[in-house]
Amino acid sequence: MEIFKQISIRGRMAYLIRSFEKMLLHYNFEREGWIMVLEILWAYTSTECLEDWMYEVAEYMPNSILEDTMEDAEYITENDFKHLYELYNKVPQNIHLFLQIIFECGTCEIYSRIRNGSPRTLRKVDEAINVLKMNNIDLIDTTPFKIYKYSECDGWGERFDGKKISEIL
Repeated sequence: MEIFKQISIRGRMAYLIRSFEKMLLHYNFEREGWIMVLEILWAYTSTECLEDWMYEVAEYMPNSILEDTMEDAEYITENDFKHLYELYNKVPQNIHLFLQIIFECGTCEIYSRIRNGSPRTLRKVDEAINVLKMNNIDLIDTTPFKIYKYSECDGWGERFDGKKISEIL
């Protein structure tokens, strides 16, 4: 975990999203079915206004899709809702859990002043790593994520195009 203290929150999110992609590949899920979810997740690394990302992604999360209706949706279309409902019903709970961890990591500091290396996001990274280990999924190498420095932009790190490091998009 020590390595993640030097990696920005955007870099930590990139690590989690790449780990999620590895999980999808581990289970041999059809890549095309996940593109919509991955595109919205990867937007985190390049977006300036993370609050907007948070509200949009909240509508794409498994608990929103499986437990709510489209009634109050602002961002998701009816077709996307139906697609995600079918998709999320076909996958194991650890996929839902991992998506929730990513969402919480990306949002737990949005309205906070980041201090001490952001222990809340570090705990989320640790939770994700534990999910991977419990499911016998090899961890990805942290080396490529070291370029996203915690020392930049008050811990958030510089914005970058995360889609360029995606294994699926």
